[in-house]
Amino acid sequence: MARKLSIPLIRKAVKSASEKSVGETNLKLAGVMVLLTHRDGEYWIILNRRTMTVKHHKGEISFPGGSKDVTDPDLLFTALRETQEEMGINPEEVEVLGKIDVTPTQTGFLISPYVGIIDHPYKFSLSKSEVESVLEIPLSGLFSTHYRSDEIKSSKNQLQKAPAYSFDGNVVYGATARILDNLAELIKAA
Repeated sequence: MARKLSIPLIRKAVKSASEKSVGETNLKLAGVMVLLTHRDGEYWIILNRRTMTVKHHKGEISFPGGSKDVTDPDLLFTALRETQEEMGINPEEVEVLGKIDVTPTQTGFLISPYVGIIDHPYKFSLSKSEVESVLEIPLSGLFSTHYRSDEIKSSKNQLQKAPAYSFDGNVVYGATARILDNLAELIKAA
């Protein structure tokens, strides 16, 4: 990535995401926040390591977010509500830049990822039942083969290539890695 990462560039990238129509789906709707912060002269992505006591995705690295409640007016509300529940981040302190492409999971969810930025430093108040720890990875790392690799996995008797990221021994895979890949592709194309 030759260009300097900036909020105008990221905003342009997010706005270029295609609003793919999903239509009717049996997948459970979910919203997540792809949280960014700026420190030490660069942008960082904030992720959670889930506890081993949560119902879904035990011990995995993920974005804050979760399933849409019947009382949630929309999936952005869901993403912000879940981010507050999991990390103690006040929704009013998140500058939402927009939504990127929806991502289905093999566990039955259809994730709507919203990109937002918060000030650094931020005093997190973690839900001890849901979040084991907070990880920050450099946004610039999404563009480096040092961090990104492809894993081959079997799904429905077919081999599929799937992205994975490794940062300081922390491996990000599955839907979270696919969302990171989507963000990286949008930024590259912006």
